[in-house]
Amino acid sequence: MKSIVFISLMTLLSYGAASQDKSINIFTQQSWPPGSFVPVRIEIINNGLNDFARFYQDLPQGFSVRRGNTAGADFYWENNQVNFVWVKMPEDKIIRINYLAMADAALTGSFRLGGKLDYVIDGKERKSVEFNPVIIRLDKDATIEEDLEEFYQEAIDEDRILQSETIIPEKQQEIEFRVQVAISSQQITKAELEHRISCQLKYEIILLRTGNMYKYQSGSFKTYSKASEYLGELKSKGVNDAFIVAYRGDEQISVELARTLTE
Repeated sequence: MKSIVFISLMTLLSYGAASQDKSINIFTQQSWPPGSFVPVRIEIINNGLNDFARFYQDLPQGFSVRRGNTAGADFYWENNQVNFVWVKMPEDKIIRINYLAMADAALTGSFRLGGKLDYVIDGKERKSVEFNPVIIRLDKDATIEEDLEEFYQEAIDEDRILQSETIIPEKQQEIEFRVQVAISSQQITKAELEHRISCQLKYEIILLRTGNMYKYQSGSFKTYSKASEYLGELKSKGVNDAFIVAYRGDEQISVELARTLTE
């Protein structure tokens, strides 16, 4: 496969974190040129995970990100954090995701690139695995070592799938943003949910069932910015696992597609 050839030919860093259930490997350059997008590739070895999962990485202020291949995850870039969220983890043995990151041209020095995978087992037990951060140098003399043609093609292929979703017969369905605050294998009341997350919710709960899992969502917003404001309120109160989801009618779509259709 081409990506394996890239790894063997380029000066890439591969960092892993392993547990009983899975391992994570990240491939990227050791030196990044400020002002240019650099690929970050992640491989998650899936040894039986099939429920909710969330992979995320924090980047410093002054960075920007472009979505790549999400492997069916809902991707969002919020408060300098890259997030890939699966309501149900793909069944693939190796789950490959990627994105492009760019440091502002004025930035210098180095930064730490870490990451964490939170996941649910059997619909109830929550676990996580985290790998130690590594140091990436910002070097104006560095070059992009990977041919980005393949990377962009991967993103284009996924965009085609997203764009095919935008063909809506006759009546245009309304786009709605919500904030998902929890997922559980049990159905609970709003009061019980607020007790669990130690936070009162200003909006009524929208309860959705997917298989044997219940998704608890709060708020209904016509714009991403309003949903983002509410998400910020919740996170300031300690609801750190909350994230934005989007719907077109009754169909859940990616947040990125919803923003494209509304902005």
